[in-house]
Amino acid sequence: MAVSAILLCATVGFARENRNNVSKEPFAINFEKLSYYLQLTPSQTGEVANINEFFLDKQRESLRASESQQQKKMHQAVYGNLKLMKKTLNEKQYADYARVLNVTLQNKGIEVK
Repeated sequence: MAVSAILLCATVGFARENRNNVSKEPFAINFEKLSYYLQLTPSQTGEVANINEFFLDKQRESLRASESQQQKKMHQAVYGNLKLMKKTLNEKQYADYARVLNVTLQNKGIEVK
């Protein structure tokens, strides 16, 4: 129960709030909170920051795509992000990151199939 509460509290802080324009803007992960939550090593910090920037760029790209292509492009952005994170993070960090990303996507109303 305590772990669930901590995960919920951590998740709330990761995504920047913008409920009025959920589908119009990419969501950014608060890097400072993510770094603390995942307990990134110094060697992981720069790589994760670069992956997050790449993820933002891919989200923007998906939002500029035609309406019929937006979901496909967002799917590619999310899974590309997960693939890069899996190479950078250890197993526990990756599992924690995947959970947080999944909850964040659900909270933002983004469906990735």
